[in-house]
Amino acid sequence: MSTQPYGAGGCTSFQTDIRPKFTNEDVDHMKRFGMDLGDYATVRDNADLILERLLDADNPMPPAPRGPWSPDWIQCFQQWIDGGKQP
Repeated sequence: MSTQPYGAGGCTSFQTDIRPKFTNEDVDHMKRFGMDLGDYATVRDNADLILERLLDADNPMPPAPRGPWSPDWIQCFQQWIDGGKQP
């Protein structure tokens, strides 16, 4: 995946760039499976698994009716991972 800058400064912060992409509905839903998408440490520790699900066209995250993330949002998540998964 490309690591071209996303927006003006790229996607480098969980609090600023990643957490806002998870809706409260996403967070509540995934807590039932033991994954708190609102928690930095949980997302950091599971980032590769989350990215795999974001890229899985057969089983997208988030599921319908909201639908999968846009390619730009996925690129942002990848940049956050590549940049060291900063808080």
